[in-house]
Amino acid sequence: MPDAAAVHEPFRYVVAESSLDFRGLSGDELGDLLDRFNEALLELQEDAAVAVCSLVFDTECDDGQELWEFLFGPDAPPVPADTRRLLARLLDRCASWDDERYGDVGTVPDAVRVDGTDTDGAWSVGYALVNASKKHGTGCVSFGERHRSWLPVSDGERTGEVCFLTRAEDRTGFWQGLFSREDVAEDRFLDYAERAFPNLVCAPTLRFRAFDGAYRDLRDEVVGVLAAIDGHFAEALEACKGQPYQVQSYLGRWGLDVSPESPNTRSKPKAMAQRDVQYNGETFSCEWHAKIERHRNRVHFSLPREELGGRILIGIFADHLDT
Repeated sequence: MPDAAAVHEPFRYVVAESSLDFRGLSGDELGDLLDRFNEALLELQEDAAVAVCSLVFDTECDDGQELWEFLFGPDAPPVPADTRRLLARLLDRCASWDDERYGDVGTVPDAVRVDGTDTDGAWSVGYALVNASKKHGTGCVSFGERHRSWLPVSDGERTGEVCFLTRAEDRTGFWQGLFSREDVAEDRFLDYAERAFPNLVCAPTLRFRAFDGAYRDLRDEVVGVLAAIDGHFAEALEACKGQPYQVQSYLGRWGLDVSPESPNTRSKPKAMAQRDVQYNGETFSCEWHAKIERHRNRVHFSLPREELGGRILIGIFADHLDT
């Protein structure tokens, strides 16, 4: 996907400056949390542009202390200088979403209610709420564990769900959550899937029309299936030493009904050939499949493959292949 700033679209990630509240934390606790925040911010900046409110350095991070004083002031806080310098560099690297070069964002609230808690000085969360009202998800990179994942946010006039990310790996849940919240169209599904399912490779030949049913009736179920495969299939293979029945049982805890083909189907070369998918000049057997319904609609996929960097090929969407 193109960089948001380059086409003047709303940013995908912003720093939740309202989360930068260091009150009550010991030096060690604060240092550890800032290291994690820096790591998340660094990785997310490699994924897409991350923006801040131009007032971020004016955030009161402790009683009587603004963020710029914490980072650059003469009184050294009980946090390693390298940690503070890295945070300063990462924030300085961010664009300001309220810069007029990125378009008119309109009126953005500075006070919002997050999951039932009143939050002041929350310009970037307000920006994300405004974007959510326009069906454009913006994730808020958040310090600490106070807010995480998708939460309800309101400014009294608008109400929406905003995703808070405290670790870089939270971005998968963010992108997976966009399918329904942005009502992603079929022709954009694979574009979003590239980021939503980092452990999967989706064959470009996948088509929802191969299922029995309409795209919007099936989209969210398919997202759930792909999310479970992405998050847990390789883990299940390792934990169960590849034993199919044990893998099935293991994945059942995430509501996933999967299996390889039966011995009867494997004995039929023509039927098994339907499970072969050509990708980048290689043939992948996609005999493992997840059942969306017991009697119809299957997602066929391969085992993790070295040629794909250990990822799994999602090779076939089908009503039902020959058995």
